[in-house]
Amino acid sequence: MIRKYLQLHQVTDGECLYHYTRCTSLLNILKTQKFFATKSSFLNDTKEMDYILHVTAAVVNELESESWRDLLTQQVVNTLEEMKRHDTFVLSLSTDQDSITLWAEFGEQTGYSVAFDGPELIRRISTNQDIYCHGSVIYSAQLQHDLVSSLLMRTIPDRIGISFSDIMEQAVSGSNESPFQELCRRMQKMLNAYAMFFKQEEFAPEEEYRLVFRNPDKKKILYREKDGFPLPYIEIDLSGKGSMPLSSVTVAPKNHVDLAQKGMLQYLQQLGYDVPVELSRLKLRY
Repeated sequence: MIRKYLQLHQVTDGECLYHYTRCTSLLNILKTQKFFATKSSFLNDTKEMDYILHVTAAVVNELESESWRDLLTQQVVNTLEEMKRHDTFVLSLSTDQDSITLWAEFGEQTGYSVAFDGPELIRRISTNQDIYCHGSVIYSAQLQHDLVSSLLMRTIPDRIGISFSDIMEQAVSGSNESPFQELCRRMQKMLNAYAMFFKQEEFAPEEEYRLVFRNPDKKKILYREKDGFPLPYIEIDLSGKGSMPLSSVTVAPKNHVDLAQKGMLQYLQQLGYDVPVELSRLKLRY
């Protein structure tokens, strides 16, 4: 349902997904066949989960009726902060094999980009744990605006069975507030889902592809140290019949020494992987 409303692009046959990481982390992934999915409120962009508030407020503020704007601001925008996903975890990948933006974040000198067969990776993960939703992040401000506007004024009212204008007029007059309360409830639920796939246009070079996991068993929530604080995460199991669906590995642009390529190739071969280890096409000065 969420994918239908969000118009998310999902990987199809022949498409790869890329995971950028440092050497130590990659060795652990290859050995254990596990990814780490980070709790949403601890993602690198600390404000991204609040971004949906700005998009929604902009849509509401365009309504001609001041009374409609006031009601929706009070019941949807101002309360959305309270509806944050406390048990949502995100695994971030990319559709770009050789991104200068991601190299800068994940190790120009010690990093690698691992290519996976996209559909097969999704299938492998799905056999071991439920994926709530997955797809490419939406960066277009206009598309984000249009999606929220359509949700508010068409999609949800259609499902309730009453027009948006009638819902609002009945709420303002006090004659029937039930449809409005249902509108607000559904808006909050969907906006919490939208928030996971909306990011500012400035982040578009990341070409991020997200896998979202919800409400894991509390016992499965683990912690690791990062920058001096405990970071909550869950393990995403990739184990199954045969090796992980690796396609290739790319060496970071400032890691073009022979050992970086040869050492990784030898380690992959030792684990039974017959995939190429390539050098980044980017040329960066030290």
